[in-house]
Amino acid sequence: MSLGPFDIAIVGAGPAGSAAAISLARRGYAVALLDKTFFPREKLCGDFLNPANWPLLECLGVADKILSLAHEKITGFRISAATGAEAAIDFALHNGRRSFGLGLRRFHLDELLLKTAEKEGVVVRQGCKVSALTRGPAGWSISLGDLSDGSKLQALLLIGADGRNSPVAHRLGLAGREERAGNYLAFQAHMRAVRRLQGDVQIHSFPQGYAGLVSVGGGAANLCFVVKKEQAGGNTSFEALREGCLYQNPFLRESLTESEIAGPLRSAFPVYFSPRRSHGDGFLLVGDAARVTEPVTGAGIYFALKSGLLAARAAHRALSRRNLSADSLSVYERWCRDSFRLRRGINALARALIYRPFLLAPMLRLSARSSFPLRSLVAWACADGDVVDWA
Repeated sequence: MSLGPFDIAIVGAGPAGSAAAISLARRGYAVALLDKTFFPREKLCGDFLNPANWPLLECLGVADKILSLAHEKITGFRISAATGAEAAIDFALHNGRRSFGLGLRRFHLDELLLKTAEKEGVVVRQGCKVSALTRGPAGWSISLGDLSDGSKLQALLLIGADGRNSPVAHRLGLAGREERAGNYLAFQAHMRAVRRLQGDVQIHSFPQGYAGLVSVGGGAANLCFVVKKEQAGGNTSFEALREGCLYQNPFLRESLTESEIAGPLRSAFPVYFSPRRSHGDGFLLVGDAARVTEPVTGAGIYFALKSGLLAARAAHRALSRRNLSADSLSVYERWCRDSFRLRRGINALARALIYRPFLLAPMLRLSARSSFPLRSLVAWACADGDVVDWA
């Protein structure tokens, strides 16, 4: 059975894929949005919406709806080193439009975005896995392997939004050997009875790694942490990692001593990827699939949403010109590069500090005397950036 034809097929219904779907459906295109899982579902994520997301959420029409979901209002940023040095800054000093971010589980956020896409007329298929991709003169033929009737979906343009290990990118020949490399492991868990959260999003450094903490409402907190493989050793149980890695930071020791893990410990490897091409004849990659996202500053959802909106803009431009060549779609990669240049620089600086205690501790001591360095870094990370006509 053939489904379609559609103008655009989007594989992956996370924030990037749903943002692209919403924007394209509002432009009048026939859009199919596919995901291998059923929603709502959890994802390995820091669960933090930094204040820079508000203009994007408003463009998508979900800013007010998000505030009706279970969440925690986050009004500041706190950072500490293993030496005990720490510093904090208030978002209210920097973002004139909405002076707060949100601790919000992806379980809730992704379902809201998916439902919004459906209301805009997007055809959503959950629980279907792409088993093959072929492109001919009429566009893409996408085999949906988990459907017993052997369904195929037809579309002019393909957008891969299927995450860090993107099967779409693999099928397009864009996966490299570097994906097997890397020295760091990432872990995430939801916790209860975490102390000293105080409405902050927090980053705490320890030898060979760092952790992020944020309350997500309902008495729960998200704990994400990154450790060197040799530091973790062969034992990746939560208790072993808490004792052997996290407790090397005194702030984490105090915060987590009485805490309890409230769900599975999720893991990911590798943490850092090399860049990959994110466009070609008849296709675009967005979000983690395009490797636009970097950890550390809590801007992952921002990168995902904005890359999805930029992809929708590039797709509209190409479809309206009836030119889906790689050259026509290359503007998307340029827009991403221009839009994310500052944030990637901030991430690189933050990563350099976090993994180098001999730099981080002096900076935190300096911030205790003058908040200007940290205030500037947070201001840049929370800035709204360029606001374009997404409609």
